[in-house]
Amino acid sequence: MEKALEDFLQQLNIDPLDHRIRDWLEQALAKYENAWGVASRMGVHMDEDRAPAVYARCLLKVISMDGIKIPVNMLPIETDTERLISEVFK
Repeated sequence: MEKALEDFLQQLNIDPLDHRIRDWLEQALAKYENAWGVASRMGVHMDEDRAPAVYARCLLKVISMDGIKIPVNMLPIETDTERLISEVFK
């Protein structure tokens, strides 16, 4: 996941030493942990492919909520994951 974080920061032109990163990671982790329960209620299976995608979406959503523009094509779109993230961030 560290490599993915480095890639995200580079693509978004964010300095790896930016003081906001720690807060983003903590918020994303909290949302990700909540996503497991939401996924279960929604009948969405969290497997080894979906779990990292959900965390990545949580992280990008948290970053975007801090005013950073996230390119639409940064991650592939997967309908169940998108529905799950929408529910987690209600």
